[in-house]
Amino acid sequence: MSTNEKPLYSIKDISRLSGVSIATLSRYFNGQSIRLSNEEKVKKVLQETGYRPSIAARFMKGSSSGVIGLIVPEINHPFFAMIAEGVMQEARNQGQLVLCSSSSGSVETERQVIDQFSQSILDGLIYIPVAKAENIPAIENFRNLPLVITARRNIFQGVPHVYHDGEKGGYLSTRYLIQLGRKKIGFICSFWDTPCSNTELLSFMEQPASNTYSSIDRFRGYVKALKEAGIPYDPDLVVVTGYGHQSGVDAASSLIGRFTGCNGIIAMTQAVANGCASQFKRQGYSIPQDISIILFDANESKADYTFTSIELHLIRMGQESVKALKGLVEKKPIGNICLDVELCVRETTAVLKNS
Repeated sequence: MSTNEKPLYSIKDISRLSGVSIATLSRYFNGQSIRLSNEEKVKKVLQETGYRPSIAARFMKGSSSGVIGLIVPEINHPFFAMIAEGVMQEARNQGQLVLCSSSSGSVETERQVIDQFSQSILDGLIYIPVAKAENIPAIENFRNLPLVITARRNIFQGVPHVYHDGEKGGYLSTRYLIQLGRKKIGFICSFWDTPCSNTELLSFMEQPASNTYSSIDRFRGYVKALKEAGIPYDPDLVVVTGYGHQSGVDAASSLIGRFTGCNGIIAMTQAVANGCASQFKRQGYSIPQDISIILFDANESKADYTFTSIELHLIRMGQESVKALKGLVEKKPIGNICLDVELCVRETTAVLKNS
């Protein structure tokens, strides 16, 4: 080693030099409070050594922090909040704490969160990507850490994924609207980061990168049900947008402006469905008589209607993610977990009456 090179320290070295146990170091690095005297010892040694914790540091025989990580695209979004609730419920059952962070729907913020988490001492990580495929390599920092991908599929080879059957959900919702006599069915395809336009969606569906988007899985079911019923696919009935209330308003305006004769809607969230329904109502349409609406998972508050929905069992998804992570920590073989979905009929769907 040259005189200019710094010696490499392990977490065992930091424990020895500071006189603080590895368990206490684990709490310190994960932002938990420790005795002030111990905190001062740790800070002094860290300053002297320039040590930064790495993922490899926690892989010592018998070591465990009792902390798991959770990264979500947006913590205040009801979809992810329900999954997080399930994660925390099951983590409590396992005697674990959850270190949670949000990427705020931003690819760049997600990279920063991944980097921060890679320097924490965790027993494992549950990760819900923003779903921009080219950003996924950032998670390589966690290749040596027990890792579960949640609410997405086909993100990482060799890593367990916990997700719902989105294609079945898209198929069930479309088939039900067709059974109600509705053949002009709009599909509002929501993304955090839009990968293509509505005219490109059909071809994008065939690309490998599309597998990282839950909305595309649902779109596959939509296309399948249309084809099965002999209804031609019409890109003008598809709107590519975001996840908020205004996205729904804009989507309804687009469908009205295209003169599609839309009489059914499939929306990805309740916020989008609310925005869509309110805009149609302002334009003189009746819900569900003129336009019936189905959304994915009606667990959000401030609903204008009791929506017919595809139930996704999001709390269970969070619980299953923790169980899968526990299995990985215990060196058990864990495969992908696909959760079933079901159609719950409520007040926003009705048979289309003949004009």
